[in-house]
Amino acid sequence: MPLVLAGATALRLLQFAARPPTVCFMRNQTLSCLLLLLLTLFACSDKDESAIATDPDPDRILTRGIGGDPETLDPGVAEDVHAFNILIDTYEGLVTENAAGELVPGVAERWDVSDDAKVYTFHLRDNARWSNGDPVIAADFVRAIRRLLDPDTLSPYASLLNAIDTIEGGSDRTLEIRLATPASHFLAVLALPVAFPRHESGDASISNGAYTLTSRIPGASIRVQKNQHYWNAGAVYFDSVIYLPIVDPTAEYNMFRSGELDLTHNIPDTQVAEMLRNDLAEAHIFGSLSLYYLAFDLTGPPLDNPALRQSLSMAIDRKAIVRMLGRGDQPAFSIVPPGVSGYQSASYLWADRSDEERINKARQLYKMAGYEDHSPLSITLMYDAGGIHETIALAVTAMWRDVLSIDVTIEKREWKYFLDTRELRDDWDVMRFAWVGDYNAPNTFLDIFRSGNEQNLAAYSSADFDNLMSDAARQNDAGAAAELQRSAEAVVLNDYPIAPLYFYASKHLVNTSIGGFTDNIVDRHASRFLFRKDPGNPSDLAD
Repeated sequence: MPLVLAGATALRLLQFAARPPTVCFMRNQTLSCLLLLLLTLFACSDKDESAIATDPDPDRILTRGIGGDPETLDPGVAEDVHAFNILIDTYEGLVTENAAGELVPGVAERWDVSDDAKVYTFHLRDNARWSNGDPVIAADFVRAIRRLLDPDTLSPYASLLNAIDTIEGGSDRTLEIRLATPASHFLAVLALPVAFPRHESGDASISNGAYTLTSRIPGASIRVQKNQHYWNAGAVYFDSVIYLPIVDPTAEYNMFRSGELDLTHNIPDTQVAEMLRNDLAEAHIFGSLSLYYLAFDLTGPPLDNPALRQSLSMAIDRKAIVRMLGRGDQPAFSIVPPGVSGYQSASYLWADRSDEERINKARQLYKMAGYEDHSPLSITLMYDAGGIHETIALAVTAMWRDVLSIDVTIEKREWKYFLDTRELRDDWDVMRFAWVGDYNAPNTFLDIFRSGNEQNLAAYSSADFDNLMSDAARQNDAGAAAELQRSAEAVVLNDYPIAPLYFYASKHLVNTSIGGFTDNIVDRHASRFLFRKDPGNPSDLAD
């Protein structure tokens, strides 16, 4: 999905604006006031609490920032990362992710795949239960997915399940999903909220994950309690989790420093360089499924020339850009980020060349494309206002001028106007964009380069690429599929429809008393994997 970066200076503390008058947000008083209010609300509820823990030990309460207030907690229509952080705690799909972000059995303890890679048969756990004690059955997934595929639901992620032809429960414990076309990434999609089950009542307070929702104060906090009916409840340490929708990374940082947060959603850019220098144990800075890139307009001259596009790409010093930003990002010489499960990204052949070799080759290609200092290329680079985009646009422009002496016009537009501009190709030759992968598979990046894909900003089209991706989807063997996908990625890289600049880093502060937090490429960290260390033996889980 597209990534919008507004920058810390443009963000507001939404939770302050909406907080009830009884909630204190005064540094050290924040957590205690929130707990007092939420425990009071919880105690006054007439809801059946047999499925959740009561009288939580303070050491068994986890408080974490989630970066903003979720628009909805309905798995079928949620689309923001704030909601996802909660939904992976309150629900579980047929397939789930472990602490390292790898696919593992969820509600389905095992599954079979047909030889043609079109039919998936899932065998559900006998002890999978909803938080009210009802068994989780095949019909709950049929209900949820059919709802998602109904256009009236207006699910923003329904397209991820478009490969489904039929879905039906052979019995309460057996579910068959038949695909219209093979999709090697299908299991990864099933781990996302879009494929979570739906209870027959439709009651949002009934969930099948490690936790169940107990209270929500819009703009202030969301609280969940341990679901004692969860099939693996014995391995869940925290009895309660409180999520604070703190938008401003600096405010979140200050709350972490004052002991009011166990885990942050982000780290202020101003703090990252120091943390990297000092290698602080509480700082977790790790590569993520996010690519920042420049798209070239391939629909006409001048950038319908592959040699010219390669020249422009090679003239950019990606390592210098990453050093300038100082946020822990990684230079990008591929399309798929490193670390995707079971996949080795392709890479530009010149990625390891010296700066001198890279620049000389860029100049050579520039001349091959028909341009000289006395007859320079003239192009327009479009970017959106806010955040770091202007800094990057100015840096890239300076590199192009220094290396190739080209005439670059940079144009800044507000985000909404910027998005509308994508189709106005007379307005731009190069446009900055970013892409955040939805799941741990190379398809989440490569599919946007398929001919006719609505996210194919460069209007790239290659029969070789399309055929390799289709062949990969038909593979039942993950290794064989990955090799074909790598070949497809190499085709795109060699055609230069975009200039990848860097892969974003996920950034979190984690209290050193918290164990179980594992850096992973999908940047999802379910609360069920976390625990508070025993002060007497910090390496062990405290009982």
